Amino acid sequence: MEALIEVHKSDDYPHRWPHDPADWLTPENMAAAWVAEHENRIVVHFVIVDKAGALWVSRLFVRPGHRGSLVGDALLRQARIGGASMLDVIERSGKAIELYERTGWTLVDRRPAEWTMSDGRRPVERIYRADSHSTKHNPTGLTLR
Repeated sequence: MEALIEVHKSDDYPHRWPHDPADWLTPENMAAAWVAEHENRIVVHFVIVDKAGALWVSRLFVRPGHRGSLVGDALLRQARIGGASMLDVIERSGKAIELYERTGWTLVDRRPAEWTMSDGRRPVERIYRADSHSTKHNPTGLTLR
């Protein structure tokens, strides 16, 4: 929970703090989950969820001190190994968008989100599809589990 709290304070993610954060981290449609650890601390988290028969990356966050360390790249490769082929992100998430596009995810759609921000606005989501980049190399030295 410590990593989620740190990311929320830094980036306002999740955009609405969940009533039950542990439940939010493990949604009912979850097919798999991964974390990356550094010095026995979780630095990255994501789940794969099943949405209408497609596997999507969801709940992905990286602790601020580990951004730019290639850990996001490694986790996105792991997501593809796990079968994930789709992800979404809101348009104001510039660094996340840079990560997805740098690692070969292709923008396939833009649409209003089905949920609202804490201020009541409905953000625009960018929908990405995975490409066929190599999924075998982990240059980070972090433990993925």
